Amino acid sequence: MYYLELIERFWIFNEKAKPGSTAIAMYLYLLKTAKACDAYDFKVSDVVLSKELGLTRPTVKTAKEKLRDLGLIRFQTKNGVLGSYRLILSYPLEASVPEEMKSSEIQMTPSFKELKDDLNLELLNVEVKSPSGNIDQKINASSIQPANENIKIPELEEFLAYARTLAAYQCELDELIKDKYQNWKDSGWKNNSDRLITNWKSSLKSTLPFLKNAAHDDQLSIQTIPDIKRPKSNFGK
Repeated sequence: MYYLELIERFWIFNEKAKPGSTAIAMYLYLLKTAKACDAYDFKVSDVVLSKELGLTRPTVKTAKEKLRDLGLIRFQTKNGVLGSYRLILSYPLEASVPEEMKSSEIQMTPSFKELKDDLNLELLNVEVKSPSGNIDQKINASSIQPANENIKIPELEEFLAYARTLAAYQCELDELIKDKYQNWKDSGWKNNSDRLITNWKSSLKSTLPFLKNAAHDDQLSIQTIPDIKRPKSNFGK
């Protein structure tokens, strides 16, 4: 499980979304629980969440609904049984959900199928003020990014060989990994967020779980429906 990467991704998301301290505590506890289960799908009761986080049951309900509406988790709970949770891996870092948006609308947006390589920290435009306060200078973040020529692009063989050393690797991912390499190379060694890939090994390690999910979704989509023979009718006999 990519525990550290998901924590880093969440803090990047928090910079803009500002979900609040209660929702932050809830998400980090759910992430800790997922790590303990070594799975992105797990079960935990509201009673445990209330006790471990020191929250009332209504507050637990509000916090997890907020995480769901932000696209960070999915859950299903019933009175008297353990709640089922799933951590969403590929939520967009730019997400900003209006308060009036209905949860049914949020659930329609794809999660695992959107493959984002944006675990790298996005550099924001920084406003610098002079001591006198009369002169404002804006430093464009792109100006402090390294130029393309300073980035070492590996050969495909090296790229594929490293991917095969990762825990999330499966042999059926080879074609997707090759496609990802070619996509990055054709775009000037930039990820889907149009940022330069300064550490391709880290980016590949973060991307591989999403490729794995995409391969799984494709496999499910091409399964054929079995033929069902209609039983013979005895009508009229």
